[in-house]
Amino acid sequence: MKKIIYILSALLLLSVNFSCKKFLNVEPLSKLSGNNYWKNDGDAEGFALGLYRSFREATMQSVLFEIGDTRCGWAIPSTKGYPPRIDFTYMATNNLKMAIAARADRSLPGYEANAINEWFQLNSRYDLIQKWLPFYKVIQSANIMAKEVEAMPDAAISPARKKQFIAEAVFMRCVSYFFLVRLFGDVPYYTDAYNQEALPRTNMVKVLKGCLTDLAAVKNDLPWTYNDPTFKGIRAMRGGAIDLMMHMNMWCAGFDAANAISYYNQVDELGNELQNIGVDQEKAYRLLPIEQTYLVMFGKSQESLFEIQLSDNTGENTAKLRYKYSFSVVHNPFFASSDRPVSELVYNGDFMKKIYPESATDKRKTIWFDENIYDQTGLWQFYKFYNRAALVQFSDDNPIIFRLADAILLHAEALAELGRDGEAATLLNVIRARAGADAFPANPGEGKIKDAIFLERAKELMGEGHHFYDLVRTKKILDPKFTPNPLSFSAFQAGAWTWPIDPSASINNPHMTLNNYWK
Repeated sequence: MKKIIYILSALLLLSVNFSCKKFLNVEPLSKLSGNNYWKNDGDAEGFALGLYRSFREATMQSVLFEIGDTRCGWAIPSTKGYPPRIDFTYMATNNLKMAIAARADRSLPGYEANAINEWFQLNSRYDLIQKWLPFYKVIQSANIMAKEVEAMPDAAISPARKKQFIAEAVFMRCVSYFFLVRLFGDVPYYTDAYNQEALPRTNMVKVLKGCLTDLAAVKNDLPWTYNDPTFKGIRAMRGGAIDLMMHMNMWCAGFDAANAISYYNQVDELGNELQNIGVDQEKAYRLLPIEQTYLVMFGKSQESLFEIQLSDNTGENTAKLRYKYSFSVVHNPFFASSDRPVSELVYNGDFMKKIYPESATDKRKTIWFDENIYDQTGLWQFYKFYNRAALVQFSDDNPIIFRLADAILLHAEALAELGRDGEAATLLNVIRARAGADAFPANPGEGKIKDAIFLERAKELMGEGHHFYDLVRTKKILDPKFTPNPLSFSAFQAGAWTWPIDPSASINNPHMTLNNYWK
């Protein structure tokens, strides 16, 4: 793997020409090398934009985001959907081997007899999620960017811009490790540019702690926001770095119990920094009215902290519409581009009644859903990602990685873990009030603050890829009250929550071990 990463990093130097029309669809420049590159601000800018493009490619070549909602959760295939999305059942029951085994090229012997069961792979590509090389391409390129920008003379680039570019590189390296850790657990930890040494997997808490140290050193060099709306949300910002650090601390708290209080205190400090400076002082971020959720999902809003730029207009999109969660939760005639009269993905009706009680007040029940909110046949639609008033609907939503509502609820969760229930409830009620929902201790949560915050995250962030990872880090994945398909403690300890690692990771790396649970 070490040689492949080195080559891919060098190749990124050949694809860094900036186009204002297509932010990340950069075109290759010829005759670039390490000897004639890194000469000015424009070189650093072009390389940085190529880095974001590589991250988009790493995350959008499959249903990587969608599995955060479908795995071990309450999402299920609609009863009237055809072909039936058996893969949603595989995800709900953690049957990753079956999901990965299907062939996208439909070349398995006797395929014709299993056509329905094999159809989903071409439209999902679970088999690609186990390949971590695309993320290591981002990581190694980020390492190169940090090193080369640091070496640029003052005459070539201003000190402030140099610091910002280095901070962007560190952020992109760390967010890539965040994705890798949540998928695979322990991973090789590369931080040197032009690395030539094969490394074994490093304990995931150690990886995240290293990232936290690196982010703390550079986050203040990132802007709170950008004056140029082209970059807002889709380029590293201080608020995005803070939310990433909050997530990393919460993940560490879940797997390093002896030091959990320290991690929760860090989340509290970071949450206060985001609110007191980013929101109140700098006015960089705000919660949009719940009626404007679609603007948040479309991207570049003031609620966004970090997201991936996608656009049908500029060709910055996924290879398959079904790679996006938003495509599976609407149908004809509302979404004319759909080839289905029913939604392919729905949610268990009892779960929906739990988080959206029939008698409870909550604007999300009518703005994000309709009268079929508890339906399982496929009449159900989830309008969160669309402007319902538009005459024609497009799949133009950006995958939102971090946003302000997520950070507020993480802060509330940390406060609850610290025993500061009153402060936690205040933050929880900020999100409920925005949705016009009944304040805590009203349901969901049965008056228990930790449960209420967990379920509020399930509601507010539905479809944004957080739920499975919330189950894992809180260990609620062991509790049948929170998942219909809980893991046993022994299975969890053995790594049933991880994703299989493709055997190709062992190429040129004698130190590599795979996830034994999935062998």
